[in-house]
Amino acid sequence: MIPLLYIYALSIALFAIGLAGIATERHLVVIMLSVELVFVASTIALVGHFSYGAAANPQAVLMLFSIFAVAAVEIITVITFYVYMRHNRIEFDVTKLSRLKW
Repeated sequence: MIPLLYIYALSIALFAIGLAGIATERHLVVIMLSVELVFVASTIALVGHFSYGAAANPQAVLMLFSIFAVAAVEIITVITFYVYMRHNRIEFDVTKLSRLKW
């Protein structure tokens, strides 16, 4: 069985990579994928914690389902932005998103 410290280290590494991607990238899709990495890191930490004998209370299960729901909504949002921006020939650089005004 993998030690809990390794699971937390993996989670922290993925979280750091996600934060670095959010902070440094300018491409919209890469930023959204970095946000997804942050969600995956929190999910790994939560599942790893409860797989080592901690009692899974209803609030923790609800938090896990909430993370999955937010991740699904984020993917739908990314796909919507991607299709809209490709259709209107808008660049994917987040510094030029002022053209998305309705």
